[in-house]
Amino acid sequence: MESQKPKIAMYVKRPFGEKLNASFDFIKENWKQLLKYATYLILPVCLLQAANFSGLMGGMTDLTAMQAGGMGDDPLSVFGPSFAFNYAGLVFFSFLGALLLTSLIYAMIRLYIEREERLNGILFNDIKPLLLRNIKRLFIIGVFCSFLFLLAVIIIVLLAVLTPFTLLLTLPLLFAFAIPLALMAPIYLFEDISLMEAFRKTFRLGFATWGGVFLILIVMGLIASVLQGIVSIPWYIIYIVKMVFTMSDGGEAGSSVGLNFAQYLFSVLMLYGSYLSAIFTVVGLVYQYGHASEVVDSITVESDIDNFDKL
Repeated sequence: MESQKPKIAMYVKRPFGEKLNASFDFIKENWKQLLKYATYLILPVCLLQAANFSGLMGGMTDLTAMQAGGMGDDPLSVFGPSFAFNYAGLVFFSFLGALLLTSLIYAMIRLYIEREERLNGILFNDIKPLLLRNIKRLFIIGVFCSFLFLLAVIIIVLLAVLTPFTLLLTLPLLFAFAIPLALMAPIYLFEDISLMEAFRKTFRLGFATWGGVFLILIVMGLIASVLQGIVSIPWYIIYIVKMVFTMSDGGEAGSSVGLNFAQYLFSVLMLYGSYLSAIFTVVGLVYQYGHASEVVDSITVESDIDNFDKL
């Protein structure tokens, strides 16, 4: 029955509600394929990331135990090399997981559009070329946007040193320019153009549809936050239980193998659920990009003109 429904077109002018419907319809139609390949790529990252996350939380538990014991030990000892290693690992795997998931979603959406059979019967070998291309391009975007952000911060700080009143102008401007940048990923990944061409087009499309981009980020972000909160509940429960026992027995519970293993498993669940919930924002931005392209550049009209002789 699902295969009889019309394919969800990307380059279509849509009111805000229809953009949400298109995003939800795509996820509903292809949730099995999305879940399958997202699990292949993301679950190994979650297993490693959860180890670093549990290590950080173990340091917090040790600090609590020291406080419960009257601060007999040096509280700063928990922030040693182990803390730095776990923190660096957590940051690294967070970026890696986001890079892999976003690259995968864009690859699958592009294949959905290009294949007559959509994502039915799709194999990893079908996804791999686009996945590798997207990883490379997203990494370039990440480096480029990090440089832009650092440059913007330096300029804002220098102006604030002259007079703090400049913050009344520079901070709203930074926010206004940051919203259109959300479209840079779909533009650079779906179109065969250079980075600077994608950067220019980002602001051309982004400012023309600024309100739509902002609303997509807000609404999809709220949905993702609710889902993240739900999958985080087991971890918070076990963490609170562990902290209560640690406070009551001076840290003996902190070394419990059963509690530590349960906390690790719930960390994996929380991280895995957080990555999956981000799919809503990624898909929503894709259909916002399609709407913006049609509004500003009339993509389908130009395509019909180019293919008129074939009709």
